[in-house]
Amino acid sequence: MTDAYLLDTNIICALADATRTTHESAVRRLERARDFVLLPSPAVGEIEFGMAKAPNLKPDKRQILRDFIADFNQLPFGEHCVQPYAFVRAELWLAHGTSKNRPGKHKEHHPEELLDKVTGEELGIDEPDLMIASIAMAQNLVLVTDDRNAGMARVKQAADSVFQKGIFPVQLRMENWLDVI
Repeated sequence: MTDAYLLDTNIICALADATRTTHESAVRRLERARDFVLLPSPAVGEIEFGMAKAPNLKPDKRQILRDFIADFNQLPFGEHCVQPYAFVRAELWLAHGTSKNRPGKHKEHHPEELLDKVTGEELGIDEPDLMIASIAMAQNLVLVTDDRNAGMARVKQAADSVFQKGIFPVQLRMENWLDVI
């Protein structure tokens, strides 16, 4: 069976930007898998948001991104994503949440608010990353990302824990096409 792939926001932007040094090798990898590549709607939303808030973005760059996106089918965050999202988010809270001294209650309301219990620093977990990872898990797709931030590593760690505990039957698989030489 051939793997199918879900491209994270940073990979979509890198593939659409021919000026990046890793562009050619990533495009070669994309061409080998083109029939098995999908885009998560939350990533497309992040890109559109980025373009909307960047008044100096050149119209041709905006069009290149939109043309690239139009070449692929999008997967929404829908009802099939609810369980992996809930399980991974709960695992993150169990590992990193700050208790309100009542069972099951935490101070944080969003993943972005989670802090390291020892240092008090933000964990760097973004809601869109959690949604994109949930789509990949729900559809058993390989998440292609260049996100090297601690937040995405924590999402992966929580997803692995959920899988290992038998809470959700699909493991979050990740690749980075920008490392390909």
